[in-house]
Amino acid sequence: MELISNGPLFWGLAILGVVLTGISKSGFAGGAGVVAVPLLALVLPVDTAVALMLPILLIMDVRTIAYYWRHRDALELKKLLPAAVLGIAVGGWLLAWVSPFALTLSLGLLSLLFAFWQKLAPLAARLPGSAWLWGTTSGVTSTLIHAGGPPLNMYLIGRGLPKLSWLATAGVVFGVMNLIKLVPYTLAGLWNPELLLTALVLSPVAYLGVYLGYRLQHHLNERTFLVVCRWLLALSGMALLAKAFGA
Repeated sequence: MELISNGPLFWGLAILGVVLTGISKSGFAGGAGVVAVPLLALVLPVDTAVALMLPILLIMDVRTIAYYWRHRDALELKKLLPAAVLGIAVGGWLLAWVSPFALTLSLGLLSLLFAFWQKLAPLAARLPGSAWLWGTTSGVTSTLIHAGGPPLNMYLIGRGLPKLSWLATAGVVFGVMNLIKLVPYTLAGLWNPELLLTALVLSPVAYLGVYLGYRLQHHLNERTFLVVCRWLLALSGMALLAKAFGA
């Protein structure tokens, strides 16, 4: 059995993407977690890049949830998790049908809109059914391109949760979503031994990224954390737009 690639470009992009994603998941509630797939898609087919990242994300989720579990917001989880599961079901159905360009473009534009229009996120998070709207959207985009962070953070920005509660709640939502995503990915036939071996080799990098994010968030107060998350949402939006027009 061989790895997906032995080329230095692949490994450089993979390590960079995995480290940034780990930092994002444990330090900024997944706010910049969209970068890995666009980076890997420079050297791999998009479906291979998406499949490769799922085992790595699950490794990150275990560590992130262990760090923050006691700070989770049970009420928010009760609202978000059913919506996220619905979104995964929709995303799994759309795997063979949706236009990657349309999905990536719309999510990128929404991310920029919510990042820079500060009054919009609190309003959207308080609308009736907002948890279902953003939780479902997060499930769909997470299933298709591992971009569940921006929609979820659009909702969480407006909820005004304390930093640790925000990180814990997002971590649990992502952990559950990624575990359930194993089902549609398996049905779509995305797995192969080379992919799983490559994910295993990258697992120490995943742990390093999560550790760095956990240490980094200790140095941010609540206000700075919110500002950073808004900017990461904006950067995520720009990365998604670059991916859309570069595809």
